[in-house]
Amino acid sequence: MSHLVCVGQIVNVHGIKGAVKIKPFLTNPMDLSVLGPFTDKQEKQLFEIHVLNPHKDLLLATVKGVSDRTSAERLKGVNLYIPKNRLPQKETDEFYYFDLIGLKVMEGTRDFGVVKAVENFGAGDILEIQLKNGKVLPFDFSQATFPVVDIEKGTIEIVVPDGMKEVVHED
Repeated sequence: MSHLVCVGQIVNVHGIKGAVKIKPFLTNPMDLSVLGPFTDKQEKQLFEIHVLNPHKDLLLATVKGVSDRTSAERLKGVNLYIPKNRLPQKETDEFYYFDLIGLKVMEGTRDFGVVKAVENFGAGDILEIQLKNGKVLPFDFSQATFPVVDIEKGTIEIVVPDGMKEVVHED
């Protein structure tokens, strides 16, 4: 797995002096102001960013060396990466999405599947699990459904909710 984590994306420009709008991919968007400097995925470019202020669900910022709109427009679509070890410390029972993706899902001693994605549509985190039969199903990422997460072992334990048992165990 890569040692870099994407923490935001430059999505647009703001004004004529080279400011940019950044979509942060962090629980606390303002953490972006202290995590830099940032790099591109290939680690060929370095971006020193100064966050000016929040703007709706984006952040307004300046990029060192960018002082006009034309230069800022060239940065649209650039993803901002940092090394994993620069991320804020997690609380107990908190996980980064990238830590969960790829975990082997176990139902007791039975190999159940693999975590393919983590989504959040506003009502809580959802783990998309690819079952052994290839089907992908969503599960609420809760303590009741996933009582044990062991990042070191690369496993997560599932207790299939009653309403999902027929769907999961058909075939």
